[in-house]
Amino acid sequence: MITVEMVLDRLIEPVGQLEKTVDTLKSGRMDAEVRKVAVVFMTTYAAIKQAVETGVDLIITHEPTYYNHLDEGEWLSGDPVYEKKRALIKESGIAIFRLHDYVHSYRPDGIQVGMLKQLEWESYASPENMKLLILPPDEVHTVRTIVAHLKSKLGIEHMLVAGDPDLSVKRMGLLPGASGGHSHIKFLGSQDIELLIVGEANEWETNEYVRDAADMGLAKALIVTGHQKSEEAGMQTVVEMVREAFPEVQVTFIECPLAVQRI
Repeated sequence: MITVEMVLDRLIEPVGQLEKTVDTLKSGRMDAEVRKVAVVFMTTYAAIKQAVETGVDLIITHEPTYYNHLDEGEWLSGDPVYEKKRALIKESGIAIFRLHDYVHSYRPDGIQVGMLKQLEWESYASPENMKLLILPPDEVHTVRTIVAHLKSKLGIEHMLVAGDPDLSVKRMGLLPGASGGHSHIKFLGSQDIELLIVGEANEWETNEYVRDAADMGLAKALIVTGHQKSEEAGMQTVVEMVREAFPEVQVTFIECPLAVQRI
């Protein structure tokens, strides 16, 4: 019998037990049997309902269930959305495990690897630094053509761009998720790149740095894809890991629609 604990041990194994992490079992029992696993980027209400209705025993999610990084729920006590979501999880008995810190601690980073595969950019990544992508000399790219590629591969209709869309690109950085303005700006300033691709950014930080750089005549541009689409495909790394370790377990990937749309 495969248990929740056995699956989690496999996910933790490449790193070893972290002393401080948000990656804990949010619901369910460690000794519960696992026959079917769903991997998600976000444990949305709809995704949980789908998992329950299709007989999933364990959900592995990259992001939190209760709208804050630590999954703290006390401040939401009595809130109708929180209570209905919590009731669905409790009544179903489904196990939910957060896999954020561990997958980012894999060497190489599991999310980065999955995103590079999805974008077909594995050959562009520098072996010393997989966040740095160097385009082949015989390929001609601009910020605009990179946007078109991202839209095609990630299924995004719109994204944000700072700087000149027609800027020529030979070297670029890929920082999925929300690593923060300091991380973005240091990468832009230290890696001799023309373009940085991120998941999300505070508008007064990275965006304004790139605006100033462009106004100074420097070859700098930024693409903001949105957090979810910058990391979601990276969770395919987890799908492959669980399938390989437990071939008798059915593993599905539940892709969620974006929470916010431009109208």
